[in-house]
Formats: sequence, structure tokens, C-alpha cells
Amino acid sequence: MRSGVISDAGSLNICVLFDAVDRPAGGGNQFLKALIAQLRRLGHLVTTRPTRDTNVVLVNGFNYGPGRHLNVREIARLRRTGRMGLAGRLAQLPGYRAKRRRGPVLVHRVDGVPRLTRGVVTRADHVQPAVNALADHTVFQTDFCRTSFARHCEREPASWSVINNAVDPSIFFPRSAQHAPSESVLRLVATSWSTSPTKGFAALASLSRLPGVQLTFAGNWCQEVDPAETTDVGVLPSEQLADLLRASDAMVHAAVNEPCSNSIVEALACGLPVVYRDSGGNRELAGDYGIPLTDDYAAVMSSLATQWSALRQRVLDHRRRFLIGRAATEYVAAFREVIEGGGWNGL
Repeated sequence: MRSGVISDAGSLNICVLFDAVDRPAGGGNQFLKALIAQLRRLGHLVTTRPTRDTNVVLVNGFNYGPGRHLNVREIARLRRTGRMGLAGRLAQLPGYRAKRRRGPVLVHRVDGVPRLTRGVVTRADHVQPAVNALADHTVFQTDFCRTSFARHCEREPASWSVINNAVDPSIFFPRSAQHAPSESVLRLVATSWSTSPTKGFAALASLSRLPGVQLTFAGNWCQEVDPAETTDVGVLPSEQLADLLRASDAMVHAAVNEPCSNSIVEALACGLPVVYRDSGGNRELAGDYGIPLTDDYAAVMSSLATQWSALRQRVLDHRRRFLIGRAATEYVAAFREVIEGGGWNGL
């Protein structure tokens, strides 16, 4: 065996092939940053590029980091040789070509179907299925991710699991005291990194016009939509965003075809019930902890006020589901299963 020895303590040498940044940059960046930190706390060695001792490489969706698409040929070299860059390219030449695969296990975290969430076809729609064809195992963020990927990409991987996103509990935690919403005002919060109209900005603006509703938005607002009475606080660092969530009564998530919203998970980790558009993976995350958003906005707000205490308690009772410790444990279990099941061909 050339590499990939698992220590007696059971720790893994994991490459998370993603360059996370310490600034707001979308849900994928936030999740992977938290995952890397938690894997290290569990005693695993984590790098962002593979080494000769790497057991498993986690490849993210269609990018290496915010705004940087994966190179499919480079992922193919990694699978074949275990290397990236010049060494990997040389190993593909006839004189260097090994008879057997020498790369580590590849696990692919699929980010839904980009054209569904963005409303337009982009390069990501071609990159992600091509990368997935090279993977030993696929992690879908929700069951909606799995079924939509199979339908739109005409491919369902033979080896897969569903692992919901999660957040850092040292940042996203509930307020210490439970206070029911004021009888005169419901304090709602909404967040979005993307400005795509599919995020439901028009619905948020309509909600902000209701009497007795105070809506605060954090993130990037779609300039094509009048914000009406929405208070737009712009992009916030995670710590300030968590403070805003704790100061609110409920989250509103009006996006359609969302695969696995980090916004929803952050709100739930902070103890907030969620008013969610019944589309994409939203119900899978928030169905037990909120109410669907229909076009009868006044009735939805009335229902929220009536059910708030029960929903809030249910969120708190199941809060562990939304925390990074649960997600990291499930990722490690998936890594071990594919390594031990022979996904590491040729070593």
C-alpha cells in the first residue's frame, strides 16, 4: 500500500478540496469551514490539497472555493494518480502510466442542480455531473438533491448517502431566555447570499407590508425588487448574523428549488421557527419546525403567532440535528464505509 494508512486510533487523513475564506461567501463556504474545524477537533488530519498519505478526498459540488470552478481533468488525474498539478500530468504520459489506479477515495458533495436554484444554465451545470462520474461515493445534502440530480443529470450514483448541512454551535445558538413574540409585532428575519429572483425577494417585500410585521433582511438584496418596508442591513459576518437571528422571532425562507439552505439551518440552530416555501429541500429541513409559506400571507402570520411557542420548543428539543458535530460524524462514517468497502481501487 503506497499511502492512506489509517492510524491505530482510527483517525483519517482527509483532504477537503476547498479553499474556505474567513468572510461571508455563501452557504457552501460556511459549511465546509465548520466541517474542517470539526473534523480536526475529532482528531483527523485535514488538508486542502491531497498528499501521498491522504485516505479520502472530499470534492465540493462544482468549485474549489468561492467563484472558482473545479477542473474536471484535474479531478480525473487525482483519481488516477493521487496527485494534482504537474506531477499528476506527467503520470498520465505513457512512460509514467501505472497499470492500476493509485488515487485516494473520492467523495463528492453534490450541491443540488445549479440551474434549478439559479434559474439559468451555467458552467456549473456541466462541471458537477462530470465530476460526479469520477466519484466513489456521493453525499447529497437532502433527498431533494438526490432526486433532482437523478432526474436532471440522468444519473443516480451507485453509492450515496444523504447528509444535511449543519453549523458551528459556538456561533449559532439560541438566546438564553425564551420570550414569546410581542402581541403587536412579529420580528421576522430573512437572509440570502444570492440575488437570484428564485430566492423569493418579491414574497419578502409583500410580507414586509403587513401590519404588525417587522422584516429585517441580511445579505445581498435583488435590485430588481422593491424592498418595500424591509430593513436591509446588508452582508453580515457570521457572529453578527447570529446576533440578528437571536433578536428575531422567526425566519422566513421564500426560496424555490433550494437544495439545502444554510440560512434555514442557521436559524434553527438559533432556536427560530421557520416560515418556509414548500419547495426544494426546505420541508426536509424545516417541516417539523415551522409552517409553509402560502400566498395568504396574513393567514400565515396568524398561524405563526398561534403556533410559535410549540414550534420553538420543538426546535430546541431537536437542536442537535442542526449542529456540525452531527454532520461531521456522518461524513466520517461515509468516508470509512467507502474506504473499507473497496472504493479505493488498485491500492
